[in-house]
Amino acid sequence: MTLEAARKALLAKPRKMKRWVFLTGTAVTLLLSLLTIFKPMFFRFLDGKIFDTQMRAISTATGGSTANDPVVVEIDEDSLSEFGQWPWPRYRIAALIDGIRGLGASAVGLDMLFPEADRSSLSRVKQEMQREFGLKADIRGLPDHLMDNDGVLAGALSRGPFSLGYYFVFSKEKGTGRNCLLRPAEYALIGGNNLQTTPHGLFKASSVTCNIRPLAEAAPSAGFFNVIPDADGVLRRVPLLIEYDGRLYPSLSLATFMRSRGITQLALKCNSGRLEAISAGKTSIPVDSMANLLVRFRSGHASYTHISARDVLHGRVARETISGKTVFLGTSATGLDEYHTTPVASGVLGVDIHAAVVDNFLRGDFISRPDWVPGLELLLVVVCGMVSALLLCWTRSVVSLGAVLVSGFFLWLASTFLLSSSGIFVSPLFPLMVLACNFSFLTFHKYLQEERLLRDRTNELVMTQNFTIQCLAALTETRDSETGGHILRCQQYVKLLATRLSRNPRFAPLLDEETIELLYRSAPLHDIGKVGIPDSILLKPASLTADEYHEMKKHTLFGREAILKAEHRFGREIRGSFLQFGKVIAYSHHEKWDGTGYPEGLTGDRIPLFGRIMAIADVYDALISKRRYKPSFTHEEAVSFIAQSSGTHFDPEVVAVFCEIQEEFRRIVREFPD
Repeated sequence: MTLEAARKALLAKPRKMKRWVFLTGTAVTLLLSLLTIFKPMFFRFLDGKIFDTQMRAISTATGGSTANDPVVVEIDEDSLSEFGQWPWPRYRIAALIDGIRGLGASAVGLDMLFPEADRSSLSRVKQEMQREFGLKADIRGLPDHLMDNDGVLAGALSRGPFSLGYYFVFSKEKGTGRNCLLRPAEYALIGGNNLQTTPHGLFKASSVTCNIRPLAEAAPSAGFFNVIPDADGVLRRVPLLIEYDGRLYPSLSLATFMRSRGITQLALKCNSGRLEAISAGKTSIPVDSMANLLVRFRSGHASYTHISARDVLHGRVARETISGKTVFLGTSATGLDEYHTTPVASGVLGVDIHAAVVDNFLRGDFISRPDWVPGLELLLVVVCGMVSALLLCWTRSVVSLGAVLVSGFFLWLASTFLLSSSGIFVSPLFPLMVLACNFSFLTFHKYLQEERLLRDRTNELVMTQNFTIQCLAALTETRDSETGGHILRCQQYVKLLATRLSRNPRFAPLLDEETIELLYRSAPLHDIGKVGIPDSILLKPASLTADEYHEMKKHTLFGREAILKAEHRFGREIRGSFLQFGKVIAYSHHEKWDGTGYPEGLTGDRIPLFGRIMAIADVYDALISKRRYKPSFTHEEAVSFIAQSSGTHFDPEVVAVFCEIQEEFRRIVREFPD
């Protein structure tokens, strides 16, 4: 490979990695785009929690009271303790609503149901006594209005702007029957086709539980009080219209609002046959296709003025508290209450839900999700996904993390501001998810790619080191051709001895897997110093004289000095590498256990362990190899010589291990012959 080709190959790896990172980011973005469109249940749950969090953040800022706020009259514990247990006789309910009407309420919604006749009416009491006990009660002479409590309540209902409540049933369970007077909504469709009579997609009730007919006929208005929490139990939206028997019926809050404003007909704005908005007079109410209003809750129980029914009955309520306002009458006493969890509070009374809806009508600060919002959310997912993928491709992870955090913070602030200022909820869920997923997944992917690249570079470095070692060994071989096979075999001997010695607790700390590998790779350097020995000595076919032998012993010094010079020239990067091992082996592999070796005459454990291992490998191979100055020994003769030299020439523990695995040495000789 030419230098230019190698350079191009090195440059191609990072480019390929960036391409894969970008393609992976694109795939993640596409997946989250599909989730944005179809939005599985779990993600709708997360969307709801984000909405709740933002609603709590803005509820205090938007919760200021106004002169037109609804008022709640509650039958509380104080009312029951003074006027008796529930249900009250209906003449008392009549007195209560007459009192509210007398205080000037513009409309009153009754969040209670009267599905059966009042059994406390004197006429009913007379019938019950005769049927149960055979007694005839004489009630002649009593005024007629005291004989029928339901008639008293019907009379009160007919005199004021009252709206009765009823309850739709959606299961197979039956209601009180079809003989109900429910007062359907009068409406005109805007944007529907000519054959369409009702919008598509509304809730359809299967039955109804309603008030007894005399009361329903007397009340000028009526509406259902069904509210439907989301799957997680939080009430975020309420239906304003429900379809029953092919007709549309208003909610209690909508019916009461219409009564307070004198509105007799609604305008339903549709798009492709599905509902978009409900116009009640000048108030345009944004709803979803199921006629649900996303309610802007102010806070909890204290959102609106609450008045005890006891105070109304005793005439202790100032007229200006109720005059001209919409009033809802409900129960809050223990056992009679109905509580809901809303985005801003838990334990919110059912009657407060109706008040919150009318409050939205009166203020006109609705929360909505226009048709363009899903498209905007999808666009944000795509933009955030592609930009984050590009950032991760071309910038460092720290810079990418900073950009992701800033973008996520901005998305959250922008979504919250839009909800607070314009009442439009644009969920930041999926844009935040694509930022987080792209950063996490792509950073992990990038890390894997970098790890692979680092591994490749490490392998290249190892190959370069091995190449360097082999070059140095080959340089030695050019001076002494008999050392070629010797070098390869010694590598195998050293690795074999070191691996077996590592099982000994005494040597295990020094011989970990990495050290054994470095020892194996540096073994060929043990005779590198021979390049400094004159040919007349190195290649002499006969025995050396004392002076020649003294000169030959200098090859241990030459080997160490060559590596030391490299260390001084290139600095500390070299130290601790295979060259450090090579230096130790080259200098100490001719030391003897009894101190008669060279170059320093070290004894016992003072001789480096790597030198003691190399000594056996070197001597064994020298014995079994034929040289110019000697014949080859057999394997058995070589083993016997080393065993006899235990404690004098060689470390006894290393010799013991050698004797255990000496057959492996025989195998290596056969595998790497000269």
